[in-house]
Amino acid sequence: MTTFRRRRRIWRRPGATLWGAVATASLLTVTACSVVSSGAGEEKGSAPGKRSTVVTGAMGPVNKVDAPTEAFTPPTFKHILIMPCGSVGQGCVNEAAEEKKVAESLGWTADVIDGKMDPTVWNQTVKQAVASGVDGIIAVSADPNLYAEAMQSVASKSVPFVVTQQSPGNKDVKGVDTYVAPDPKVGGADVAEWINADSGGRAHVLLLSAPGFASGQQRSAAISENLHSDCKDCVVYTADITAATMGTSLAPLVTSQLQQHPDIDYVWGTDDCCVSFIQQGIGQAGKTGSVKLMSMSGFPQQMAQLKTGDMAFELASPTPYAAWLAVDSLARLMAGKPTEKFWVLPQRIWTEASIGDAPADAFKTGWDVEFDYRSMFHKLWGRKQ
Repeated sequence: MTTFRRRRRIWRRPGATLWGAVATASLLTVTACSVVSSGAGEEKGSAPGKRSTVVTGAMGPVNKVDAPTEAFTPPTFKHILIMPCGSVGQGCVNEAAEEKKVAESLGWTADVIDGKMDPTVWNQTVKQAVASGVDGIIAVSADPNLYAEAMQSVASKSVPFVVTQQSPGNKDVKGVDTYVAPDPKVGGADVAEWINADSGGRAHVLLLSAPGFASGQQRSAAISENLHSDCKDCVVYTADITAATMGTSLAPLVTSQLQQHPDIDYVWGTDDCCVSFIQQGIGQAGKTGSVKLMSMSGFPQQMAQLKTGDMAFELASPTPYAAWLAVDSLARLMAGKPTEKFWVLPQRIWTEASIGDAPADAFKTGWDVEFDYRSMFHKLWGRKQ
């Protein structure tokens, strides 16, 4: 194993990105009466109570991304840890597998260790990796604030550390060099905008959130805040998911909420790993077909369920692109090169109305950006494909 080397912490540098207008389109102001398109500034009429097809910047193709532009030579013969949050999270598993493939293409050894959706396991895994002299770490959707003891070791030994699917916060533990994630506040505002317009300003929404997954909680909070401010006739209910026991606890939780609040007609499921359990809960409450299920990630199964009507809305995130960007960031850190503190991942909204436009690969491997980033990274790394 290559011994790690000390290096300085790298913070965000202005002007080092290629940022797509689609990914950063301004949030739209939506009322129960109209939707204003940020792309063209035209009204899409929608009387109160009438279902509408919402077309916004967040629903268009993502053909430009937030990405590095400076070429460098990635180091070789590195030994890294990739820690997915847990095997129950298919997005975590898929991203970790892609990261391992990319890392090995660079000549690295990559150990993938299941985090088991348990912060105690996250802490132990990271501590052991640091003690062994690992050269770098990628944590997939495993909030470092929940394993502060291990992060003290990361910081004290200056081990390059990248976390994905978790955005930075003001009181984060030390040791995180780079975050790769969607902006949860932007995504939450997009979700709320769609609910408002789709319901004609009269949605009754159950928002599910998983404590321990900060970005998911921030996204749910943003949905709630935007609905309260922009959708005066909307009603919001909230409930917390226990991630480690969702296989047995989530369906009963959803059933109970729908029985207590029979007016609920929208459910936000926080992540695609939860969808099957939520659908069980909806079915057990006798609400199949009368509740619109919404989620986030862009898994192939949920993309397909938009076609069948089993899902109403998907806030998709580009898992494969996140993996390549995470490996690039770790490579730059291990080479002592500058990189961003926070790489913002774009997202794209898919609905029953728009899913016909999705490429065939979205139903096999999940949604990914409409941009040849693989060639871009190979060029930046000075490598042939």
